[in-house]
This record gives sequence, C-alpha cells and structure tokens, in this order.
Amino acid sequence: MSIGNANTTALVDRASGTAAMERLADRLVAMAPPPMDLPQAAIVRQSPAVAAGLAASAAIARRADERARRSRRPILTMVVDSFVAACSFVPYSAVALLLRLVMARVFFLDGQTKVEGLWLPVRLAELTKYYVTGLDFSVVVPTAVRPETFSAFTSQYPLLPVPPAIAAYLVSFAEFVLPVMLVIGLGARFAALGLLVITAMILGFVAPDPLASVQFYWAALLVVLVTQGPGAVSLDHLIRRWKGR
Repeated sequence: MSIGNANTTALVDRASGTAAMERLADRLVAMAPPPMDLPQAAIVRQSPAVAAGLAASAAIARRADERARRSRRPILTMVVDSFVAACSFVPYSAVALLLRLVMARVFFLDGQTKVEGLWLPVRLAELTKYYVTGLDFSVVVPTAVRPETFSAFTSQYPLLPVPPAIAAYLVSFAEFVLPVMLVIGLGARFAALGLLVITAMILGFVAPDPLASVQFYWAALLVVLVTQGPGAVSLDHLIRRWKGR
C-alpha cells in the first residue's frame, strides 16, 4: 500500500514539474523580441561606410544590368530611341517661334497689298561678298482699304457669307494686326485663331480643292499654335510668369 502511494506521489510530482517547465518555456517565448529578417538585421549592424559601399555596388549592378538589356535590343530600336532622344533636345519654344514668324509673314505681306496709308521706310544695309545691298522692311500702316480690294472681294469671292465690303475691311485690317500680335506673342492663340478663320473661309469658299491647296497646310500650322500656344519666347509667357509671382 505504501509502495502504491509512493508511485502515485512520484507521478504527480513528475506531472507538476513538466507543467512548470512548459509554463517557464511559454514565459521565455513571450519575453523574447520578435525575429528580424536577416537582411534588415544585417543593415542595422552595418557601419555607415559599409552601407555606402553596398549602395554603390547596387547602383553599379543596376547600371550594368541596364547596359546589358540595351545591348540585347535590336539595332533598329536603338536607332529610333536615339533619334527620339535627340529630337527632345529641340525646345517647343523654338518651334513655335518659327511657326509664328512663318505664318505672320504670309498674312502680313498679303495684307500689305490690300491697304493704303502711312508708309514707314525701313531699310537695312546688307554687306555681301562684292557689294552692299539694302534689305527693305518698309511697312504700310493701314488707314484705308484700296479700291482694288473692294472690287476683288466683289468679283473673286462672291460665295463668302459676309458682304464683300465688310469682308474687305475685316480681312485687310486683320491681316495687319493679327500677324503683329503673332510675332510678339501677345494674345497669340487668339491671333492664330483669327488667321485660322480666314484660312477656313478661303478653303471653304475660294479654293477649288482644299486638300491640294497651300492653305490646308497653313491651317495645320495654325492649329498647332492655337492648341499648343506660342511657347516661352512670347509676351504671353512673360505675362503669365509675372502674374504668377
């Protein structure tokens, strides 16, 4: 009987000891810090010099991988990408200035033939290889419309939806004011829109074949100026910057 009691007591002590060990293990696990990922832990223990070296090595590896990918691209793709990158160096402001000067010259010279008024002689000397010539930039400031202009609108443009006399006045003075606005870049979008309306009238009521007419290409250039603006080389751009301060 005493042996049985002794065995029972031993089993109870063993069970209580096992339970105590399990409780101790649970406490130790709860007190331990959360596990850290190896790369992050390594970075924490690294010195700044080692971290900088690893960053530089990673950058070198990325550049090498990029060169390897580029070397595997087809030659035609590389040529096209190089051409696109070269074209991106041409600023839109230079393109817009060229378009403005071209379109302003076309309409301004045409408008000078329609008006009469104050003549401002502007001549610049040009030294060529053998002699000196003069560049004539004389301008007629319109004060009236020529009689020939009225007769031309009456006989040559009978299909216009505007009376010939009114059309003669509007077009003649518009072809003086709007090109000047286009050159200096003041209200350039509105100036280009006005010239686009004149071009559309020519294409719709004067030109026999709009697609084969040079005015069709004028319209394409003017649409670029209307939609994209005059660029940075313009008074419009300077005014916007001044107002933004």
